Amino acid sequence: MVTVRVPGYVDLDLSLFLSFTLPMFVKSGECWVKEFGFGRGSTLCSDGGVECCGESCSKTFITYLTGLWVDKDRALEFVEGRARKVAEDTVSRFYCLGVPASPWDLFEVLTAAFLSRRTDYHANTVRWVRRLLSYLSLEQSPTLERVLEYSERVYREFHSYQLLQYYQVVGELYTLSSLVKVLGELERLRVELVKVRYVGPKVADSFILHTGLDPSRAPVDVHYIRFLKKWGLFKEGITAPSKSYCSKYPCRACPLSPRCIARYTSILFKNLNGFMQSAAYVVGKLGIGRCEEVERVRPKLSRVLANRWYPLHLEPRDLISLK
Repeated sequence: MVTVRVPGYVDLDLSLFLSFTLPMFVKSGECWVKEFGFGRGSTLCSDGGVECCGESCSKTFITYLTGLWVDKDRALEFVEGRARKVAEDTVSRFYCLGVPASPWDLFEVLTAAFLSRRTDYHANTVRWVRRLLSYLSLEQSPTLERVLEYSERVYREFHSYQLLQYYQVVGELYTLSSLVKVLGELERLRVELVKVRYVGPKVADSFILHTGLDPSRAPVDVHYIRFLKKWGLFKEGITAPSKSYCSKYPCRACPLSPRCIARYTSILFKNLNGFMQSAAYVVGKLGIGRCEEVERVRPKLSRVLANRWYPLHLEPRDLISLK
């Protein structure tokens, strides 16, 4: 058993709360165990530093999974003007917040991001993804055929339109996640992702951020917009990214780019953008304004993060073909 420790404090409960890697973890006492994907069985504990126990543990493994891969102090150096003051304040107040990511679990993260659309992430998405991953974990190397089979099975159990849509496009998602390195340039990857039916810019940016591909990408949601308005950084005339444009143009060549809020925040906060969006999400969802207030909401965090597990012996209901 390998044990590796790295410096740097991060509140794992708070950080995993916002991450699309959450479905791969389960809480065990004061620590978190990676139950699915790469490094399965590894245990992460934080008590002033972060300690990892498991055969896959390394400094790189820890920094990505805990969110420490986003070097906030370094990224802060490149933020300018009014945004710099806001970023400095946010970094100082949320020193315990990381942006967990996993560059080894591309399909798993893409699945979680896709299934998070228009639903309660913690009550529904985490449960759906864990159910699918529990089936896939029975296979040493799941084929696309098996992925399709298990996706259909999970839909029959939970009957949500998100799972039905997922089943309809899972082949494309599976293929794209396996071609990330082949596609190379992130702009091209983003365009190809948004071309997939039901995948919008928010899902694509969530995937890019939470796989550790680019910290300057951030899914712009209502919490982030509210945050920008509060700090006087919201510009009149900017608009949400459009699937019709994002599926055709890379950001730098997009006609909508000068008015796109996703592009605007990326330029505004640069490599701190993903962290800033994460902090805004925490503020909006938990109603806290700094790390010192986390203990006040720890009971709520514990309830939300409770393991939503469904045993594999349960058989799917209503075995009606989707074809």
